Amino acid sequence: MQLRSLSAVLLALITVLISPFALAHSGAGHIAGLADGFMHPVTGLDHLLMVVVAGFWAGRSGDHGVPDVMYFLALFLGGILLGYCCLLYPQLQLSTILIVLLTVAFVAASIAAPRYVAYIFFGGFAVYHGVVHMLEMPVPATAAGYMAGLFFATGLLLILGLMLRQVVAIRKPHSATTS
Repeated sequence: MQLRSLSAVLLALITVLISPFALAHSGAGHIAGLADGFMHPVTGLDHLLMVVVAGFWAGRSGDHGVPDVMYFLALFLGGILLGYCCLLYPQLQLSTILIVLLTVAFVAASIAAPRYVAYIFFGGFAVYHGVVHMLEMPVPATAAGYMAGLFFATGLLLILGLMLRQVVAIRKPHSATTS
C-alpha cells in the first residue's frame, strides 16, 4: 500500500517538474501542416504523457479498450474543430498543467471510479486538449494537414498506451511470483 502511495507522489512530482515543457512546442520555425500536426503531440510532453496515460487507462477494462480509444479520439476531433473555429479560453497552458496533474494522479492512484465518471473526465480532457493544440497551430501551416497529423499522432499515442497496459498486465503475475 505504501508503494502505491509513493508511486502516486513520484508521478505527481515528475509531472510538476516536466510541466514547463508544455510551453516548449509553440510551433516556431515550422512551415508544413501535416508534419507539424504529427510532431506536435509527439514532441510536447504534456500531450505525450496525457494521451499515453489515457490509452493506458482505457486498456484497464479489457474489452472496452478499443471503444474507449475511439470515444477519446471522437471527442478530441471535436475539440480540434472547436479550436479551429477559434474558441478561446484564457490561461490555456496553466489549465493544461493542472489537467496533466489530475490525470496522472487519477491513474497512478488506481482510482476505481465508475466508467461514466472516467468518460466525463477523459472526454473533457480530449475536447479541451483538441482545442488547445489547434490554437497552437503554427501560422503558416495548412489547417487540414495540421489537423490530420495531430489526429493521427494522437491515435498512435493512444494505441501505445493500450499496448503498455497489456505489457503491464502480462508482466504483473510474473513479477508477483518472482519477488
